[in-house]
Amino acid sequence: MTNNELKGISPVIATILMVMITVGLVAFSYSWFTSIAETGKKSSDEFLTEMEKSSQSFNIATAYECTPNVICFAFQAYSKNKYSISPNNSHVTAYLNDVPVVIGNWTGGIGGTECYNATNKLSEGEICYGYVNATSGTCNSGDMLSFRIEHSWGAKKTKSILCK
Repeated sequence: MTNNELKGISPVIATILMVMITVGLVAFSYSWFTSIAETGKKSSDEFLTEMEKSSQSFNIATAYECTPNVICFAFQAYSKNKYSISPNNSHVTAYLNDVPVVIGNWTGGIGGTECYNATNKLSEGEICYGYVNATSGTCNSGDMLSFRIEHSWGAKKTKSILCK
C-alpha cells in the first residue's frame, strides 16, 4: 500500500462537520436552557400568585348569640383584596372556644349572601352571613366565647362573644 491509497477526510469536510456539530449542540443547549427558564418563570409566577392570594384577608364584621346556643356572624372580605375570597365550608373553618363547628346558612335577616353556599366568592368589601351552633350549655349567660374563622391559606380572625 502506498501513501496515495490511504486517504482520509479532507480538512475542508472535517471543518464543515465540526461546525455543523457545534451549531447542533448550541441549538440543542439553547432550546434546553430556554425550556428550563420558562418552567422556572412559570413556577415563580404561580408561586407569586399564590403568595398574593395568601395575603388576602377578611374580617368578622359582627358575631353574637342570636338565639340560645346559636352564634350568628358576618364575614367580610377586606376592601384592599385583589382576589375574591371563598367563605364556604370547603375553604374556611369556624371554631368556638377552639372546637371546630360547621357554618350554616343565614342571610343576616336582610336577605344577604350566605357564606355556606359553595359557589359564593366575595370581592373586596363584600359581606356574607352565616351561623354556627354551639353545643348545649356552651354559651351560658355571662360566658365569653372565642369565635375564630380560619381560611385555608392561613388567614385567621377571632372575635369575642358575650353570651346573653
